[in-house]
Amino acid sequence: MVKAAKIIEVEYVFPYLAHAPMEPLDCEIELMDDQCHAWFGSQMPTVDHGAIAKVMALPLERVSIDTMLAGGSFGRRAQPAGDLAAEAAEALKALGRDASIKLHWTREDDIRGGRYRPFTYHRVRAGLDGRGRIVAWDHAIVSQSFIKGSPFEAIMKDGIDPTTAEGRRIYRIPSLILGSPPTSWM
Repeated sequence: MVKAAKIIEVEYVFPYLAHAPMEPLDCEIELMDDQCHAWFGSQMPTVDHGAIAKVMALPLERVSIDTMLAGGSFGRRAQPAGDLAAEAAEALKALGRDASIKLHWTREDDIRGGRYRPFTYHRVRAGLDGRGRIVAWDHAIVSQSFIKGSPFEAIMKDGIDPTTAEGRRIYRIPSLILGSPPTSWM
């Protein structure tokens, strides 16, 4: 059993927040001779590629995407349903002819779009030895899922979304508890 010289307990609460990138989302898309090509920032181009192909009723090999480098897009351009790509394809398809368009979401459209980071609660209890090194760590997270109801729900195990706890296991700690109720380890 690990004995800690000092115990630190802290709670973190993250409210619902919009995934507002530095620039609003936009997409340029073109249909020419039964070939569709799009240019936009995307974290999941495979999903967006499929969304465009489905909307345009084209085989995947007739759809291509140039993924543009875009600032501030971390977590926002990963849309499980390819929202932006699908909407741009719908607008292009509505023209009923070969054309090029640019879809630009206003900041207001983007914020009202309903893509919010889920409410999340963290409770951390850490034990330090006499030299200030972490010797025990108890970390519980309560959060809504990022991926439930999306094509990625299949990676959930026992109802737990692994994306809600990414990055919390970064140290070699003698006594490590992740997600379990507190025990008498300190």
